[in-house]
Amino acid sequence: MLRTAPVTRAYETLRRLCDALCRVQTPIRIIRSLAWDRSVHEQFLLKRGRELPRPIYPPLGFEPAAKIREVRDLRRRIRGANGAEELLRGVCDQTIATIRLLSSRGTKNFYRYSVELFGHPRDEFAEASDEELQNLEIARYWASRPRARKERPTLTATECASRIRSIVRPIFGDSCEVKISQGLAAYAAAGPRSIAVRADARFTPRQARALAHHEGLWHVLTARNGTAQPILTVLSSGLRGHTESQEGGGIVSEYLTGNVTNDRFIELAERTLAIDRAARGADYVDVWRDLASRWGEEKACHLAERVFRGGVLTGGAPFTKDAVYQRGYCRVYNFLRAALDRRDEDLVLAFFAGKMSVDDAPTVRALMHEGIVARPKFLPAWWRKRDRLFAQVTHSVTLNRFSMMGVKEFYAERHRTAASR
Repeated sequence: MLRTAPVTRAYETLRRLCDALCRVQTPIRIIRSLAWDRSVHEQFLLKRGRELPRPIYPPLGFEPAAKIREVRDLRRRIRGANGAEELLRGVCDQTIATIRLLSSRGTKNFYRYSVELFGHPRDEFAEASDEELQNLEIARYWASRPRARKERPTLTATECASRIRSIVRPIFGDSCEVKISQGLAAYAAAGPRSIAVRADARFTPRQARALAHHEGLWHVLTARNGTAQPILTVLSSGLRGHTESQEGGGIVSEYLTGNVTNDRFIELAERTLAIDRAARGADYVDVWRDLASRWGEEKACHLAERVFRGGVLTGGAPFTKDAVYQRGYCRVYNFLRAALDRRDEDLVLAFFAGKMSVDDAPTVRALMHEGIVARPKFLPAWWRKRDRLFAQVTHSVTLNRFSMMGVKEFYAERHRTAASR
């Protein structure tokens, strides 16, 4: 039975700590601090890739050493040995790592903190029956898949924004702003109450729907559920390790609403493979040329920027955030499969209550049952129609009983036998 926590001095203290932590985090903006001006790409292409780009990063807007002291002072005030305060200590540790990441832009140390925060392309899956299954192996498989039938990007940024608005408005009303932005490397990006669409990009109708579900009905939705929390307001900005499940959950949302194709999986895989190349020493020009051979020069600039922003352009120290997409997709989808196979809908609802890793969902579910965490106010479209999701899980778990390699060999032998007659 879920209940509402009584207002006690302990809960009031916990709420004040959460609010203080949110205030400390306010000026810390990773993507904004690593953004390249569009002129960087223009100058690079004018020189036909003969020289490395020369990005100039904006001021951080805070003094790193002072901000770290502020977070440490706050962490010392979190003394309890309970689930909620363990989560808050994790947020403090992640915040300090983020500050160190941003204060080391353009150096080898940037890569060290990036791996601490977002992992590495060669990280292994702890939940895999094959203990040596690496994220990189999933990326290679995705990259090898057949391309989708050609889709034409016919929508301007304004038209794409209009379509996104029409999908998110029934859920959020007019409280989620959809705007056009000049400074994005991605096609779109979400804030706590807004979605920005890249001004110079063109979109297919499917991409517009996918962005609505990924940016709006996942990123904004979980942020809004976190903001609505009566005590653990830090769920709006995210618990430790939340990026993996946020980006993975966004891709799962695209898939479950029927708005993903192999081209999307291939592009995500290419970004992870490019990070691995850069980590092994390839410089920006090498990575750009490789990507340009398949994606064209201009798009390759955006993809390569995602790999090298904040890192070392001569190679060996990339930004590893984009390696979370395959890992996050696999972990979120497996989390959903496992929970629904056990008919544990409460665990999934806890996962929707804010931004968190799937690893923290059991702790958040326990806090939800104690009344410390509120049930999510907003639910993804695919969860509201979860009869179809249950059928997809049944389908997935059923076919997992068969070895794909064995099935392929069986039918190949059948075909060889038929051809020899």
